Amino acid sequence: MDENQRWAHEELTRLMKNSPTYEDQAFYRALDQLMLKQAQRLTNAAGELDGRSWADK
Repeated sequence: MDENQRWAHEELTRLMKNSPTYEDQAFYRALDQLMLKQAQRLTNAAGELDGRSWADK
């Protein structure tokens, strides 16, 4: 997780804790989960690209 992702995660966590309604809390939690999954997908794609560039053809 890079600095921007860490900051976004902390902000979303803060918003979840301070949200008065369940709907808002659920929205921020889902947004946080989406962001974390996207970060993992980017990491996996970068690793796959690196692996393919080193693979014998």
